[in-house]
Amino acid sequence: MKKHQSPSIITLTTTLLLVLLSNLRVEGTRKTYGVADSGSGNNNVKLFVFGDSYVDTENAVHSKAYSWPYGISSYPDHRPTGRNSDGKVFTDYIANYLNMTAPIPNAFRNESNIQNGINFAFGGTGVYDTHIDGPNLTAQINSFEQLIQQKLFTKEDLQNSVVLVNAGANDYSKHFQDRKFFDIPKFISRLVNQLTTELKRFPSLGVGKVLVVLLQPVGCLPLVTFIDFHLVCIDLVNKISESHNKQLNNAIGQLKAETTGTNFVTLDLYKAMLQFLEEMMMKARNGNSSVSNAYWNPLRECCEPNLGHECGDVDDDNNPLYKVCDNPGAAFFWDQAHPSETGWSIIFAILRPSLHQLTQH
Repeated sequence: MKKHQSPSIITLTTTLLLVLLSNLRVEGTRKTYGVADSGSGNNNVKLFVFGDSYVDTENAVHSKAYSWPYGISSYPDHRPTGRNSDGKVFTDYIANYLNMTAPIPNAFRNESNIQNGINFAFGGTGVYDTHIDGPNLTAQINSFEQLIQQKLFTKEDLQNSVVLVNAGANDYSKHFQDRKFFDIPKFISRLVNQLTTELKRFPSLGVGKVLVVLLQPVGCLPLVTFIDFHLVCIDLVNKISESHNKQLNNAIGQLKAETTGTNFVTLDLYKAMLQFLEEMMMKARNGNSSVSNAYWNPLRECCEPNLGHECGDVDDDNNPLYKVCDNPGAAFFWDQAHPSETGWSIIFAILRPSLHQLTQH
């Protein structure tokens, strides 16, 4: 069978369900609100992106994100673009907010195409090493630091820049894959401490603004909710995200108190996703026809694989081992772990007010 390398968050299903079972016996208008000067035609803001597949736009060149049906909603070519989505991902919406196109992936950068910044994120990676052969968060920031040392960016560039960080989910995936089920609280603390250590590097590098995305409600991902026929989020699994986010929020609060010259802003992906999903599920249960016709089951993925496979898998005769829903634009989740373009647009709309904090000091 032909299978493509996948971000390791996809394999969260089996390992997280083992935890579950043991207790029973994963666009907006072009206006920037002062972050970028959209009126002058001289946008000095650059976006630097770090993390995993939620923000990677093309770096994982051997991943399934480069195969059909990924990119099916991409305009205008409707082809795979290296994004783990049917179209755009979160980075695209943040870039649009900053009045720019998404920054060039590090895999394709040269000195002539870095005017919007660089995307260092790599699908399947984590704060620590995972089972994916790609740079972890430390290595990604190291690459950024090396370019600064090479003077590819000025102090003014960095002070005006925005850093976007989304990392952590794949670390939990690897932790459970390694069958470490009984030290979750200790691992959460250790992971958050390491993530905080990495975040502390940005002020020392002269970066002016840092967006930190909190962990998604992993218990609402289709790869987890299938155990209950995609009817509800699995609260027990979501408690991992809740504990992670509480500790990370506290750590960033302390970081803010200790740091001058760098504005740290958190984006609560957990609450944003949960807010929409709970609202849609409640409306569907109450017989709202508009919801029933569109987001009739927002916990179910659009690209649904055959048992034991993943979206994008094909057999030896190149026949698909998955089924794509009739209307991807009506789906919140694209595959077992990633929001669709529509899903990201909804998430961004909910999180957008938080971005106003980028202009606060």
